[in-house]
Amino acid sequence: MAHDPKLTVHIVKIKPGNDQIENSNRWLFRNIIQEANDNPLDDSYIIAEVFRRFISALDTPAMYADQNSKKCMTANQPNIEDPRVNPNLILHSNDFIIEGRVEGGSYGRRRNKTSTINKADKSGVHEGDAITDDFYFFLYLPPQSNKSVLMLQSYTDDSIDSVMKLFWRNFFSSGLVFQTPIIKRFVPRAIIDDFRRNVSVSGFVFSTEIPGRTLLNRTKTEVNNNYKVTIRITPTNDDLSIEEFEQTLEPIQNNLFSRFRLGDFRRKKAQLRDIETNKTSPFDLGTSFEVKPQILLSKFIQIRNDESDFERIKNFCFELLERIKPEIYPDHAVQER
Repeated sequence: MAHDPKLTVHIVKIKPGNDQIENSNRWLFRNIIQEANDNPLDDSYIIAEVFRRFISALDTPAMYADQNSKKCMTANQPNIEDPRVNPNLILHSNDFIIEGRVEGGSYGRRRNKTSTINKADKSGVHEGDAITDDFYFFLYLPPQSNKSVLMLQSYTDDSIDSVMKLFWRNFFSSGLVFQTPIIKRFVPRAIIDDFRRNVSVSGFVFSTEIPGRTLLNRTKTEVNNNYKVTIRITPTNDDLSIEEFEQTLEPIQNNLFSRFRLGDFRRKKAQLRDIETNKTSPFDLGTSFEVKPQILLSKFIQIRNDESDFERIKNFCFELLERIKPEIYPDHAVQER
């Protein structure tokens, strides 16, 4: 784990095919394991069967790939005697949690591999070859609810979030009975509050495309080109505090460039700086100030860049789940329609 690990939290909301279908994970799981009838089944049995099918779907000779993002993943199967067991993927049946490590990375680009000891020692990395790493995931599946919590660990310079979300979208679909679920990013309130206390705004970037005729102020001459215009605004002294940012944003967006209001530009971003780490991250400017910071794990646990990190990431996810349950499941009720 040579990169800085980070964590994203997502809410997976299932989507029944019609109003007559019970809107709960339990009923989805019964359909996945092909027990969609009224026979009584224990939830621990249902989740164990779901876990077994998850292993079968992921632990295959070919890696599970996303053609759009060119990301892939597979079960990271160590050399053990029993191929039916994968100690990197764990079911906590009493807690309805599946967690563990998968192997994944990027493919689709031809590259060279060169020895650092002897630069003449080269070999090709073909488009079908993936450069992989280990990634941790954590999935909470309460049977009585229609929402699950998916936590995905990535690195500052690498992620398999796209292919992992694609996998669960497909896995949590069941023909016409359950359609493709909705997966939305979720940032815990405590993470946002902590970030706001320890963040400043180091600048703004507005960009859009403007017709050449408008930009060049030519009404009679034919102009075929459009132009991409990027405007960067940076405080000359100190960064802005959150309070200064909130007071400044609207007046800045009301400024005009070539008759275009900056607030109407297609892409609007601001740059946040973590005061403690001095690391920056962009976020989109909407009609309101909605911060969705990354969860940099080094702020919460010790990172040694070795195998032991995964155990601490696991423990952090278990603790984080307990803290965010009241936000995600405020009434702990079965979601039925």
